[in-house]
Order: sequence, then structure tokens, then C-alpha cells
Amino acid sequence: MSRMILLTEGMSNPTEAKTATGLLRYRGEEVVAILDSACAGRTAREVFGVGGEIPFVAALEGLEADTLVMGVATAGGELPGGWREIIAAALSSGMRILNGLHTFLRDDPELAPLAAEHGGELIDVRRPPADLVVSSNEARNTSCFRVHTVGHDCGVGKMLTALELTAALRERGHRAEFLATGQTGIMISGSGIPIDAVVSDFVAGAAEQLVLENRDKEFVLIEGQGSLVHPLYSGVTLGLLHGCAPQAMVMGFDPTRSTIRHSEQEMPPLREVIELYEAMANVMSPSRVVAVAANTSSLDEAGARKLLDTLQETLELPATDVVRFGCEPVVEAVLEERRRLGEDAGQGA
Repeated sequence: MSRMILLTEGMSNPTEAKTATGLLRYRGEEVVAILDSACAGRTAREVFGVGGEIPFVAALEGLEADTLVMGVATAGGELPGGWREIIAAALSSGMRILNGLHTFLRDDPELAPLAAEHGGELIDVRRPPADLVVSSNEARNTSCFRVHTVGHDCGVGKMLTALELTAALRERGHRAEFLATGQTGIMISGSGIPIDAVVSDFVAGAAEQLVLENRDKEFVLIEGQGSLVHPLYSGVTLGLLHGCAPQAMVMGFDPTRSTIRHSEQEMPPLREVIELYEAMANVMSPSRVVAVAANTSSLDEAGARKLLDTLQETLELPATDVVRFGCEPVVEAVLEERRRLGEDAGQGA
């Protein structure tokens, strides 16, 4: 088991520190501390709402840890200014660096020799496999039931929903596997392919590969990326959608978004976004959105329940906040869709 320090220096907020938040939620027992001098003396719970009493610290000195984790997901994946000295200090003490940014530290002319000199290790999680190929449209022919978490925007809980749904299906005795497609999901689960770092021709093939490698499972839960309506990331989203050929989708939704993140584009109505996903998914394989997973953290409980009731009424879909209220409605929707598709196939035989 690793003993990790999460590096979030100057960026300790839920928007930028998605990787840190995910690791605190799902691998918190391995986290020793979070490094951000601006938050020193505070706890993970106070700043992120998860992670309990794990402390924020201002420096590495005096901490017993073997891994320094880049705890942020910056737009464009650039290494934040001022972090090189912290990384160099960690390498000088023989630590391993777990890096989820697009900037590959193993290729750095200063940091790579430092790691070699002191017995440290540079792990670039976002470096895709070298043997990827284009899609052969085989994922749609697998017997595993393919569920894809999608979203009306980036950063709306697609990874979290897929992880929670995987755990809930396993608790019911099903063989379910979470398929990570982003750096945080890979760090949590220990495997996956960083889809947004794959050459565009191979995105669908990479998604397909993940499914084919897990075709013996009963359910596969494919983590979504970006959004079809996002002007920056829609290409990744579409390639992933076509490559994994889902039979069901779960829509992530944040009610606070009036414009698409990192842009000035107005957020389309959720019903239109759902219809777009279904139209594009059906190009490859029959699929529909079966439930909505809403992030209601900005609302009090009464407001959250009112939002979920409104979503259920207007969209005619089950809706829940999987963290706040559990994911049973989503589990039931997925199981019902599998039953429905099985019955339809039987009738057509």
C-alpha cells in the first residue's frame, strides 16, 4: 500500500483538484497529507468535504511517504508554475512521482536524471499505450452489458457515478468492472487508458480495447469524458462513445451550469443534450439514457429533493445524487434496461 502526499499547491478547490478529491474519497487510507501552503493547518474535510482529518501541510519535510501525487487536473494539462522545486525535492528524497498531467515528467531533461540519481520514479499516468489500433466495431458484439456515464459538461461526476454504480452492482452479487478512461480513474483503479491523450484516430479503438479486455464481466461501467456539447472536448467524447458502444447511458448533471465550463457557450437544455447523446450513440449501437445522476452539493436537502423530483417528472427518468442519496435508482434503471433488451432480443429471435 502506498503512502501518498497529494500536491495541490495554490489550487485546492474542487474544480481544479479533481484528482486529489477522487483519491481522498476512494483511496483516503493511503493519503498521509495534502501539500498546499495556503491551506496548512486545515483538514481535507474542511477544504474538500471528503478525506476526514487528513492534514494540509506547507512542506514535505518530516512526512513519511513514498509517493507524491499531482493532485490537480489543469486545463491543457500543463505543470503549474512553482511546482518543479517541490517535485525536485521529492525526487531527491527518493520518492515516486505519480503524474496525471499532459506534461510528461519522464521526458523532462532535469527531473528524469534527478530521479535516476536518487532512486526515485516518474510515472506519467496520461502516457497512452504504444500499441493502440483503430476500432473494429467489435465492442457492440460483446456479451457484457455496457453502461457509459456521460455528462452535459465536463466535471459533473461521470467517474464518481461509474465507481459508485460498480460498487453497488458488486454488492448485489454481479460481476461488474469499472473501466477508467481518465487519469484520476486510473490512479484509483490501477488500470485504464487515458483517452484524452490518445491520437484521435485511435480513441474509439482504445475504448473498444477496454471493453474487449473485460468482455467476460457481467457489467462494464465505462467512465465518460467531456461532453458532446463542449466546444473543447467533444471530439474525445464522441470517439469514446462510439468505441465502447454502450447499451445504456447514465447522464451526469450539475444544475449550477448556465454556461459550458471553460467557454462562454450557453448550456443547452438537458433534454436536448440527452437526445443528442442517444442519436450519436445509435449510430453504432442501440442505446438510451436510463437515469440522471445529479450533483446537488450546491443545494440544501429540500432543494436537492425538489430538483430530483423535477428531473424525474420532466424527463421521465429516475434521478438521484449518488453521493447524497445513494445510487439505487440508477442500479434499478440499469438492471431494468438489461432485462428489457434481453426480452426484445428474445422476441426478435
